[in-house]
Amino acid sequence: MIQSKSKLWILFLMLPVLSFSQNYQWQWAKQAGGQTGSNSAFFDYLYDESIRDIAVDNNNNTYYLASTWAQGQNLNGVPVTSYGLRDLLLFSTDCQGNIRWSRTIGGSGYNEFAWNIEVDNNGGLYIMGYFINQANASDPNAVPIHFDDTHSMPLITASDQNTIEAGNKTSHLLKFNTSDGKLAWSKPLQGDVTIALRQTVTQMMYMDSSKNIHAILGFKAGTHLNGQITVPASYTTSYQYYLVKFNYDNGNMTPATPLLLPITGDLSVGIADGKVNLLYDEGLNRYYLAGKRMYGDYTNVLADFSYNNIPFTKDAYLLAFNGATGAELWRKEFNTGVTILDDEIHSLIKDTGSSDIYISGRYFAGDTAASFGEYTFPLPNYQEQVPFVMRLTADGVVKWAKIPDGITSFTGYRFMKGMIALNGNEVGFAKGSWNDVWGNYSMVRPNGDLSDPLLVRLNKDNGAVIGVEEIRSNFEIQDEFTAIAVDKDGNYLLGGYFHDQLFTDSNDGVDMMAVNVTGGKSQSFFTKYAKSACSQMSVVETSASQAGIQLYPNPVQDVLYIKSKEPLVSYEIYGATGQSVKQGVLNTVQEQVTLSSLPTGVYYIKLTTKSATVTEKIIKK
Repeated sequence: MIQSKSKLWILFLMLPVLSFSQNYQWQWAKQAGGQTGSNSAFFDYLYDESIRDIAVDNNNNTYYLASTWAQGQNLNGVPVTSYGLRDLLLFSTDCQGNIRWSRTIGGSGYNEFAWNIEVDNNGGLYIMGYFINQANASDPNAVPIHFDDTHSMPLITASDQNTIEAGNKTSHLLKFNTSDGKLAWSKPLQGDVTIALRQTVTQMMYMDSSKNIHAILGFKAGTHLNGQITVPASYTTSYQYYLVKFNYDNGNMTPATPLLLPITGDLSVGIADGKVNLLYDEGLNRYYLAGKRMYGDYTNVLADFSYNNIPFTKDAYLLAFNGATGAELWRKEFNTGVTILDDEIHSLIKDTGSSDIYISGRYFAGDTAASFGEYTFPLPNYQEQVPFVMRLTADGVVKWAKIPDGITSFTGYRFMKGMIALNGNEVGFAKGSWNDVWGNYSMVRPNGDLSDPLLVRLNKDNGAVIGVEEIRSNFEIQDEFTAIAVDKDGNYLLGGYFHDQLFTDSNDGVDMMAVNVTGGKSQSFFTKYAKSACSQMSVVETSASQAGIQLYPNPVQDVLYIKSKEPLVSYEIYGATGQSVKQGVLNTVQEQVTLSSLPTGVYYIKLTTKSATVTEKIIKK
C-alpha cells in the first residue's frame, strides 16, 4: 500500500505539488472522548461514545456529531467543555483533519439526544434534538442544557409536574455558524408545557436541495410549533404525529402548515437510539420512513405501530407515503422466520441521478431464506446476523441486494451500525466485522477476536464489490465504523468507536492510535480514506514571527526547541511529500520535540496555539 498521507497545503506553496495514485489510502486519524460510559466491553447505542453523523460543506470542511462522556473529555488530546455525565460534541475539521472548532451541547445528567447534522453551504449547520433539562433552581450544582458556551436553557423553578415553564421544552431546532461553531439561534418546537407533558418524538430530519428541513414530529397535549399545532387534551401518554417542512429563508427556518399523519402507536421506539431514518424525494413529493420496533435487542417485544390503521408486524420496516396527502404508497418489512428478532435498517439515502433509493443494515438469518417485501435474499450458509445493502426503485422494486459472499469462521457477527454514502458510481458501506467475505476479499481473524472497522465499496448500478478496506486493532477488542460521508474530491470521511488501539498494521501508513484516557470505555475516532490530496487551499496561516514563535536549532539533529508568546496546543510534522510522520499535544510556552528517530531530510512542522497556526520548514541532520 502506498504510504503517502495527508497533503499539507501551505501558504506561498512551500511544498511541491503532491501527486496521489488513484488508489485509496488512509491519510490521517484522530480521536475524541472521555473516560466514563457503558460498563460493557462491547457497545451500546446510547451509553457509549461514537461518531453519530458527518457532513461536508462545499469548501471541504467536515463537521462531526459525537457523543462524549465525562472525565478527561478531549478532542485529539485538547480538553473540551464538559457539562454533565454525557454530552454531545459538535466539531469541525478542515480537509487535512486540523481541528477548526468544537462546541459541547449538554447539561446535568445524560439526556441529550441528536443523531443527524445538516449544512446549508451558506454558513449554517443544523441539529434537531431532544434535550431534557434537569437543572432545577433548588440545586446549586445543577447545570442547565447548554447549546454552546454562552447559550443555555432556563432553570426550572417549580418542584411539581404540572407547572408551565420555558425550561421544560425538550424539542429544539438549532443552527450553528459553520465558521466558529457558535449558536446562531435555537427554536423550541413546543409551546407551553409542563414536566408531565414535555416528552416529544423528534430528531428525524432531512434537508432538501433548497435547504428546507423536513421532519416528523410527535407532540403530546398542548399547542405547539408557534401555534400551528394543537394536540387534544386526551394525548397525555401518547403522541400526535405531524409532517413538518421548515422553509429556508436566508438561514432562518419557518415551519409551513403541518400535515397530520395517520400514525398510531409508538413511533418513538428506535428514535432515541438513532434507529429511525427519514428521506424526502422532492421530485416526486414522496417521503420514506425506515425504522425499528423492537424494545431492546435480541427480544421479541415489539412496539405497537400502525400507519392508516394498518399495523406493522415485523421488526424493521420501510414505508413510502405521499408528501401532499400522507397517503401510504407502499410498505415493506423484513421476514426472517425466527422468533427472536434483531433486524435494523441503518441507512436510507437517495440516488443522485434517479428516484431510486438505497438502504443498508442487518437482518437475522435463520434456516429459511429471509425476505423483504416481495424480495427473497439468498440463503447464507450460516445462521447469524447478515449485513446488506439494497437498491430499490421509487415503487419499492428491488434492483439489487448485496450480502457478504461468505464468512471465514463458524458464525456471523452482529455489527452495530452499518451506514452508506454515495460516491460517484459507488456506494460506500461502513460498519464493523471480523469475518466477512466480499468478492475476492476475506477478512480473517482468530477465533475469539472481536470486530474491526470495515469499509466495503460497491458498484451502485449492480452491487458488485469494487474494493474493501479494514482497520486492524488489537485482539478481543470491539471497534467499528458508525458514520460515513464523502467530500467534494470523492474521498471518504469515516467515524466510529474504538476501545484500545487502532491502526495496528504497520503497513496502513497511519501511526497506531491508542485511547488517550483511562477507563477501558469506547472512544470516538474519525479518519480520512482518500485517493487525492486536499483541494482546500483557502486558509491562510500565520507566520512564526507574527505568532511570536521561535524554533531552534535548525538544522536539527535530535531535539527541536520551541518558544512561544502564548501556550502551545499541538504539533504535527510532515515529510517533504506531505505525509504526516509525527504529532503530539503541547501545553506550555516552552516545549521540545524529539526528532532523533526521523531520517535525514526536509520536514515541515505545524504548530497550533489558541489563536494561531504556524507552519515552518525544518531540516533534520
